[in-house]
Amino acid sequence: MTDEVFAAHIEEARHKIESLPENQRGPLLRFLDETSRRQANLRVSFAHLRRLLDDWRLQVKYMAFDLEATRRELAELRRRQEDSDPQA
Repeated sequence: MTDEVFAAHIEEARHKIESLPENQRGPLLRFLDETSRRQANLRVSFAHLRRLLDDWRLQVKYMAFDLEATRRELAELRRRQEDSDPQA
């Protein structure tokens, strides 16, 4: 559900609640406000989670690059050692 659809549903519910008698509105409006706050908190949490996941993916790519570079360097050092080692 997109934010726009959620907001439309909340407004529709608010209009329906406001048509109720005064003694029934209070608890329902508090529940509706709490629902809106929780949805906003979830949106923020998911955005933060997406950023963290993107950062993690980037770190994994850097680590894979570093591992491959280390392997190439090690292979080059071994080759140089074998080339310079007269007993080989």
